[in-house]
Amino acid sequence: MDFTYCEFPSTVSIDTFKAYFNLTDVKLPKVGDKSVDTIQIPSEDQEDQTNQAKSLRHLVLDSIVENWSELPLYRQLGRREDRNYLLSHLDTQLPLQLLSAHIREDFFWQRCYGHRWRSAPLQARGRERPWINIYMERHVQEFIENMPTGDYEQDGNVQVVLDICAAYINQLEISFLQPAPPTTDANDHIPLDYLLSNLPDLRQLRLSYSTKTVGCNYQMGCNQLTVRDILHLTKGLSQCHELRTFCLHNTKLMPYQLRFLAHSLDKGCHHLTEMSLLHCAVGDAGIRCFLETCGKESFGTLTVLDLTNNKITEEGAYILSRTLRHVPLEKLVLRLNPIQSDGAAAIFNTLQVMPIKELDLGTCGITETITKLFMMLICQHTSLLEIDLSNNSLGEDFGKHLMKIISCNKLLERLDLRNTGLSLDMRRKFQEFLLKNVDRKKHEALKQKQRDKFKAMMQL
Repeated sequence: MDFTYCEFPSTVSIDTFKAYFNLTDVKLPKVGDKSVDTIQIPSEDQEDQTNQAKSLRHLVLDSIVENWSELPLYRQLGRREDRNYLLSHLDTQLPLQLLSAHIREDFFWQRCYGHRWRSAPLQARGRERPWINIYMERHVQEFIENMPTGDYEQDGNVQVVLDICAAYINQLEISFLQPAPPTTDANDHIPLDYLLSNLPDLRQLRLSYSTKTVGCNYQMGCNQLTVRDILHLTKGLSQCHELRTFCLHNTKLMPYQLRFLAHSLDKGCHHLTEMSLLHCAVGDAGIRCFLETCGKESFGTLTVLDLTNNKITEEGAYILSRTLRHVPLEKLVLRLNPIQSDGAAAIFNTLQVMPIKELDLGTCGITETITKLFMMLICQHTSLLEIDLSNNSLGEDFGKHLMKIISCNKLLERLDLRNTGLSLDMRRKFQEFLLKNVDRKKHEALKQKQRDKFKAMMQL
């Protein structure tokens, strides 16, 4: 059987093809990205394959590929094999608007991503994440990050990108922004209001106003969020009605800016479930301004709050503890904030009325004075699964008290006590208790699954 010009589907791997065909009996071509260079083919077969003339069908397909920018035929090709050939040979440097208007196949857009960002690792994706979405999100990210403030044109280059990419943007990550030219009086960055307002399906936003490479544009304050920046940002966020995850990191936030931010997230993002303000130097004053703007019904869907490294002290922890009672948080991270033992005590008291599952208080200046409250938390809380108290001065006495009551908790799965003054042997014993909890839960889940299966069979 001659398979010289038989294109196998682009979704089929070479290994699968090798499993069904004997390579000594068939001849395989080198077809675009589905190359079989790694397959050992006898030299005589290679010579015959090289000297064999192309069929008329493939000559026509080659012509379609060469002239695709003038006549973009794809859906008009009836055979799956012809489409696969086209996807394997089509130039990935063709205008993005032309490609997106005619091609949706994952194989082609994965190929485009790999050709354009060769050094960047391919992003992980689930079945619900088409490669065209991943490509467009990376394209918009690069467009924003590399745009000088003087080149911003809302009705020009920004509108062109939105027309092509907006329908595919579900996640957006902006790692840095270009600084303003030193000739300008203000340190404003490009406005993000129009861009965010025109991404109707945006669900995740990770943003930083930091500057990685400033070159000759460096000036004092070019990394700071200005009044104009926060007004444009909050205006855009107020229109992101489908936003689920918001992260602002490595950007210093002033108290009045947090007031604007809280108002826009509360009024515009009604489905927000995760909020992270990382390394933003919020401080106690910022926490107070943020929470004073919110009401008791604000952030009713928020389940994850991450405030890592924000200079929050025990005062800020008290303010948080009073407000968090009305928020259905499942994960709270206060890592690298000097809340001390008093702040941790306030948080522990609040957790008793919350459905919290993960708590991170690593490197918070907590001492052994918190021992009694923590023991009460371990014994009484009914939903905590993970606790991180690493890099706090707890001491051996804390570990001895915990050893006496740890067996009372049947839910806890992870307890990080590294660099807390506890011996390695004691931490190993804690780990053994936690592993028993994990195994017990797996066994109970398996038994419940069997019972459900039996009930379903009985109903039949």
